[in-house]
Amino acid sequence: MRAAFLVPGFLLPAAWAAWCQPAQTPSFEVASVKAAPARPPQWRPARPGVDRIDFQYVTLWYCISYAYGVHSYQISGPDWLKSLHYDVNAKGPAGTTREQLPEMMRTLLAERFKLRVHREPREISALALVVVQDNRIKPSAPEINDAQVNMSTSPEGGERIEVKGGTMTTLVNTLTGLLGRPVVDRTALKGRYDFALDFSRDQTAGSAAGGGYNEPPAFPPPMPGAEPGLSIYSSIQRLGLKLEAAKLPLDVVIVDGAEKTPVEN
Repeated sequence: MRAAFLVPGFLLPAAWAAWCQPAQTPSFEVASVKAAPARPPQWRPARPGVDRIDFQYVTLWYCISYAYGVHSYQISGPDWLKSLHYDVNAKGPAGTTREQLPEMMRTLLAERFKLRVHREPREISALALVVVQDNRIKPSAPEINDAQVNMSTSPEGGERIEVKGGTMTTLVNTLTGLLGRPVVDRTALKGRYDFALDFSRDQTAGSAAGGGYNEPPAFPPPMPGAEPGLSIYSSIQRLGLKLEAAKLPLDVVIVDGAEKTPVEN
């Protein structure tokens, strides 16, 4: 009886077909994508679940940011991406993990919006956080090891963010979310600090940190010698710090094409 064997470098037809089959792109099991009828009376943050997403009244700009893991300022595309709003609800198949959701979202955007993108390096306008001579930022107590962030109303009637035990990374990340543009740490300050930021909501990018609403451009710093008023910039100045214009090399997601009306569910 002749023994069966495989010649190295050759595969049986079934094995060859399996080997040639391209890896399947992760996708949602069920998904609903539709234009949002109106701004919801009770807004809730657009956050992914363990195996699903439930994004209410979000822009396509926001969805691209989530799908490609980039900040809002790392996207370049037409203005309507920030002005039209959608409700996006989708669930992954059994066994889906939270880490797989962004890739599934990329598949969904390509299918429903015909989204086409590419990445390229660009120099982005940014703000650098620096120390001025009269640094007044207060060090935290030695026993504090974690940052605690609380939001409230400021004495002037605006917004207030109070941070206990925050690092400079905590501060620049907070400023990036509020201003909707990158803020980099150039203070060389180590350790943890206590500080408060008072500002008017209409002077910030507001929703850029997580709401999915239209993201207006960040307001510019006050003119030299002008009264800064109730703003992030005046709050930073009270800490003995300052925000200066800077350039930052970053990878940017360029939107090559997309449809305003999603493919029907």
